Amino acid sequence: MAMSKPDYYEVLGVERSASQDEIKAAFRKLARQYHPDVNKDDPQAEERFKLINEAYQVLSDPESRALYDRFGHAGAHSTPPSDPFGMAENLFQMFFGGVGVVSRGPIDGADRRVDLTITLEEVLHGAARTIEVERLRLCPRCKGVGAEPGATPERCPDCAGSGRMRFTQTTILGTVTRVAPCERCHGEGEIIRTPCRQCRGEKLVRQRDTLTVNIPPGIEDETAILLRGEGDSGLRGGRDGDLYVVVQIASHSRFKRRGDDLVTQLNLTYPQLALGDEVEIETLDGKVVVEIPELTEPYSELIIPGRGLPNPRTGKRGDLYVRIGLKMPKKLTDAQRNLLRQYAELSGTRLKKYAHAEPSSFFEKIKRSLKQED
Repeated sequence: MAMSKPDYYEVLGVERSASQDEIKAAFRKLARQYHPDVNKDDPQAEERFKLINEAYQVLSDPESRALYDRFGHAGAHSTPPSDPFGMAENLFQMFFGGVGVVSRGPIDGADRRVDLTITLEEVLHGAARTIEVERLRLCPRCKGVGAEPGATPERCPDCAGSGRMRFTQTTILGTVTRVAPCERCHGEGEIIRTPCRQCRGEKLVRQRDTLTVNIPPGIEDETAILLRGEGDSGLRGGRDGDLYVVVQIASHSRFKRRGDDLVTQLNLTYPQLALGDEVEIETLDGKVVVEIPELTEPYSELIIPGRGLPNPRTGKRGDLYVRIGLKMPKKLTDAQRNLLRQYAELSGTRLKKYAHAEPSSFFEKIKRSLKQED
């Protein structure tokens, strides 16, 4: 049983009431995102690309769209393709440069993304980090011309340098005139007889470059830092693409982030909680002495002002929250056990486990012996 095709409007991510401009804009966005040239590691990219192309061919033509809206896929494919000369495929290629572009005007370079992991200490102080980016840049040998130095591209004789050819086709709907890219020059309007040896006439070369990115203090997780013009190079005067450096913050062994504040854990013994103490603790930028009040309860929090992270807009630092925990001993000595039993008795707590145990002190023994004599 053949699987049904997905709805073309869903493929392009538009409403059924979308205008032609909205359909075209959605198509352009998907062309950048899913073109096989930028998804070489995705085996499904080519099929997804073809489906986007197919959906756009149907919905971009008012007549085929009307039939599709009325009869579904059966109606859409009852008419000849609205793109008989592969214009949609060439329009996809327009976004990525190289051979086969349709427009002879400026072509903008594609954007790039690099992920960068930083530490919490770098969030506190800011940092300058070195990154590597792989991108398409103008060929250094031919300077983006595509021909060997000294050679000059020639005007295409088939399209007279326009890059386009006009075709007329008779269909069941009448005579349809289409303008398609010239097959000889692939829409460039010129022919390169002696291609550049380095880029092989493609005008761009893939290269790995090293860049420095400044990390501002207080940056938040998943923030994208924009480096304008550091993506792929544009062609024929088109602007260079941008580079987005997406910052990810590594987890820390002692601190957790809570907005501009930091949270850490401090485990204390029962005497420290009950009697109070002064404890030296680590912060993200040095040690501080914290006063533990008498009768501090476990699971409460102490606040150390100004020891958190800087706000990325105001620069003001948040606070450090110290969560108090109870540190239990791994084992007790007899002396410690007797003292705890005495404390329990003085507190009015009866420990059933020790109800018939030996008295916990010399004085208790005397007291009990006197009671027995009475």
